[in-house]
Amino acid sequence: MFEVEVKYRVPNHDAIRDRLKALNAKFLEHTEETDIYLNSPLRDFAKTDEALRVRVYGDGTVVLTYKGPRIGNVGKTREELSVTANDLDSLLEILRRLDFREVAKVVKRRDIYNYENFTIYLDTVEDLGSFVEVETMVNDKELINRATDEVLQFGDKLGLKREWIEKRTYLELVLERGNERR
Repeated sequence: MFEVEVKYRVPNHDAIRDRLKALNAKFLEHTEETDIYLNSPLRDFAKTDEALRVRVYGDGTVVLTYKGPRIGNVGKTREELSVTANDLDSLLEILRRLDFREVAKVVKRRDIYNYENFTIYLDTVEDLGSFVEVETMVNDKELINRATDEVLQFGDKLGLKREWIEKRTYLELVLERGNERR
């Protein structure tokens, strides 16, 4: 499965919420998420454009996700593989014993909406600000370009300006911010 996603840095979420409401988009949930990113002892994920993330949801659910290198140059399309775990401490200890090391933590509050085949995330990321992610999923690599165009057109419909597109991941933004503070 391929996640086709475009992220926008926005001044706030008010106008986007209004547009979603006008479209009768379905509000799914509010969640808080803590993402713990790890690096491999075998290769540097920053160089290979991969990611290994442990996500902890507000309800305690723990999901380990591998993200392959980005595909395309507009959004953040990646192959993703995920598995749910029921014990955060044990999962992290296993990864540490295999010499994976934590590189950063991203904490966000997220409102999730659905409209047709799109999932829309209104994110407030600790120390980074407000973002909107629009995504869809495809199971065939040949469909990625068309899906990217559809995501961009839907973003236009929501009033998201293309100059607001943020190509960096939250992890990259957090790491850059950490370097600025040093």
